[in-house]
Amino acid sequence: MIKTILITGANRGIGLALTKLALTKKLRVEACCRDLENAIELKKLFDEYPDLNIIKMDVTSSKSILKAAKEFKNPIDILVCNAGINNGKGDIFSKEHNEKNLLDVMMVNVAGPFLTIRNLYDNLNQTDGSKVAIISSLMGSQTHMSSNAVIYRASKAAANNIMRTMSNQFINKNIVVSSYHPGWVRTDMGGKLADISPEESAKGLLHHFLKLKKEDTGKFFNYDGSILPL
Repeated sequence: MIKTILITGANRGIGLALTKLALTKKLRVEACCRDLENAIELKKLFDEYPDLNIIKMDVTSSKSILKAAKEFKNPIDILVCNAGINNGKGDIFSKEHNEKNLLDVMMVNVAGPFLTIRNLYDNLNQTDGSKVAIISSLMGSQTHMSSNAVIYRASKAAANNIMRTMSNQFINKNIVVSSYHPGWVRTDMGGKLADISPEESAKGLLHHFLKLKKEDTGKFFNYDGSILPL
């Protein structure tokens, strides 16, 4: 049976790599992004893959998400909350950590997964089972000993908490909810010196998404499938 995967932030970085890989694996892809005009690479895939559906969706807006939900062609088997931003890597005194940037990061990285999952709940394939994957970061683990990227770390810790809370709510439903560290990836956010390519990250992530089982719900995984501390 052909599965449908929905990916937010699908126009660049890990989201784009996941979209490309999912299409080669013969999955139906609902590729969502806020800025369709600049989604050039994503649009190039449209003519080659009939199972690609590109949709404008802002994860910080319930109105936008609900509008997008009407355009989805099939029940969602795998929902990937990938959209994310960083507001700076400095310490608490960094000028990057101003009120606007703080709110932007919290809205995208924390409210984004919350609003996406809540508003797309009715679109999940609860008959055959759905999997929800929140792309978090090891930087959000409470075991870290660093003092930089304060707000980004806090946002990813919150994303992990949302994952855990929702996994408890859906424990008796046919829905698995987990979060993932994608690795240190060579994207605009990760930088050119990062360890792995978006393609390497996407390969590990998608492999594990497809294998998710009920007993995996509420857990935080590395992109290679190993369990990480929350």
